[in-house]
Amino acid sequence: MVRIGFTRRGALILTALVAVSAFAIACGGDDDDDGGGGGSGATLVAATVNCKDLGLTAPSRIKSAGKITVASDLSYAPIDFTKEGTNDPIGLDADIIKCIAQAWGVTAEIKNADFGSIIQGLKGKQSDIIMSAMSVNEERLKEVDFVEYFNAGSGILVKKGNPEKIKSIADLCGKQVAIQTGTVQIDEAKEQSGKCGDKKIDVKVFDQNTDAIQEVASGRAKAALMDYPVAAYNAKKVSGTEVVGEQYNTGPYGIAVRKDDGEVKTALQAAIKAMQAKGQYKTILQYWDLEAGAIK
Repeated sequence: MVRIGFTRRGALILTALVAVSAFAIACGGDDDDDGGGGGSGATLVAATVNCKDLGLTAPSRIKSAGKITVASDLSYAPIDFTKEGTNDPIGLDADIIKCIAQAWGVTAEIKNADFGSIIQGLKGKQSDIIMSAMSVNEERLKEVDFVEYFNAGSGILVKKGNPEKIKSIADLCGKQVAIQTGTVQIDEAKEQSGKCGDKKIDVKVFDQNTDAIQEVASGRAKAALMDYPVAAYNAKKVSGTEVVGEQYNTGPYGIAVRKDDGEVKTALQAAIKAMQAKGQYKTILQYWDLEAGAIK
């Protein structure tokens, strides 16, 4: 296990993830589910977290439907992705919402969604919530409400050996950079490009974060910007890449809910607090080596 330091208006240590394949939380069942956040990465490891004792009541609409539908862009390991060889959603977000769903006595139906249009899909009632490594910011708060559940910042993925000698986002001036559409890193790159004088950042936008990573691995882009935990994870998984510099612009992830869906928002807030109090939250984050991003 490798540990990499970063700062958040102070100091914090984030665990860079070992090479693992996937994890699907059993939430009280499914012993044949594979997992392995802290494992060797050679095989998947079964894990079970019991969430039935959280003492929670489902929102009336969710209880009536018997399920909560969740929009998630499943190309963002280890937060949101799929079990190898399947379409089964796994990762930090899947584990947390499955735990909440079990406590509510319903199922969690996670739907793969394009991140660039995911908020519009929520507002159009294509899902009950968004849980997709979504950073809380002022622009998004104009459209949806959030229940915060994790802290993360941005990171820089480069070619192995860092041939361009990139140490921070300021070093991206005049370079081609790959970024997933709809992410806060697009705005970060634009802000930095405005400080670059004549050597603007050449931003290449991709629907999937996995495509942005491959641009770096192939040498077609000099760097890719994404959330730091995702960059650290993929640097261990994708040959020929590494993370450089420190995490920057750290802030909370939020579960997005419609502004007129106050009952669901309140119930989610209670669920996260209950998971923190009774240990399921800590267990899930530890499994994924993401405990440094825990909210207080």
